[in-house]
Amino acid sequence: MSFDIELARAAELIRSGQRFLIGAHARLDGDAIGSMLVSAYGLRLLGKEVFLYNPDPVPRRFQFLPGAADIRRKIPAGLRFSATLIHDCGARHLLGEHFPTPAVTGPLLVLDHHAVVSELGDVVLRDPSAGSAGVIAMRLLSQLGVTADDIPKELATALFVSLVEDTGWFRYPGTNAEVFGLAQAAMHSGVSSWDVALALDEQLSEASLRLLTQILPSLERHCDGKLALLTLTDQMLRDAGATMDDIGKPVNYARALKGVDVGGLITVSDDRIYVSLRGKGQVNVGALAARFGGGGHHNAAGCTISYRDPQDVPQSLAEAKSQLITACQEVMASASRVGSRA
Repeated sequence: MSFDIELARAAELIRSGQRFLIGAHARLDGDAIGSMLVSAYGLRLLGKEVFLYNPDPVPRRFQFLPGAADIRRKIPAGLRFSATLIHDCGARHLLGEHFPTPAVTGPLLVLDHHAVVSELGDVVLRDPSAGSAGVIAMRLLSQLGVTADDIPKELATALFVSLVEDTGWFRYPGTNAEVFGLAQAAMHSGVSSWDVALALDEQLSEASLRLLTQILPSLERHCDGKLALLTLTDQMLRDAGATMDDIGKPVNYARALKGVDVGGLITVSDDRIYVSLRGKGQVNVGALAARFGGGGHHNAAGCTISYRDPQDVPQSLAEAKSQLITACQEVMASASRVGSRA
């Protein structure tokens, strides 16, 4: 169905209901939590009851957001919802293994802008050209009469975070006139770009810097220098006295290298190997992540690679890197062939 048809269906679903569950993918990022809070504040303006849920705790850098403390990791027994709004998520498994059953959630309304997805949702508002999931949330609210021209500062702050986090402070290809228009509306509502920047990016812990000094020496380059990989291990976290909240975005250092088309951060823990990927446009890292059951955008994606032998982490890491390098070579070769025919 077209986006406009799905938008009309979504608006009717909201109008006819009263209590809504608000969720997003696990491991909250700025767009996920920002778009969640945009919808939550918007629905409350419409007189609706909302309950915010995510299986993981809110990362420290987003705890300044008004409403972040309302996000709960468990849903009280007995609650039932008219519908559930899922943000920034294109696959069921990304919601976490304890996501409630349809008897609890009601119909699933998905607000998403990923290009690489699996089947999820009864009503789907998906537009890969949208700058963030927060943009989709505002389109829905506008359809319901809550326009960006006059929104409270709490909603505007959540919207602004959604925008800047998924456009890299208006640098990435998803930045367009719609994004700038919503950013202007948010600032008109009282949002200070510097205050948001301070909260998001200018409050580093000492542990985060110590951790960075351990991650950067792990740099490897492959695929004729076009793939740069960094590695993060639990031991590095312990040595730096750091937590997951201190990690930041070291993958961007890998991508920023001259001559690199794909940057990756491999995070190795006791139970999984997680790969975060970033691109510069030449290679679709979403398609690369999809080869391992993950997904994302053209220039930002992630996936999990299973351990072959949980008792032999170094060997499993070596095999994961080998698989990733081979897949990247194939995706790069495919992109090169397409480019040569263009």
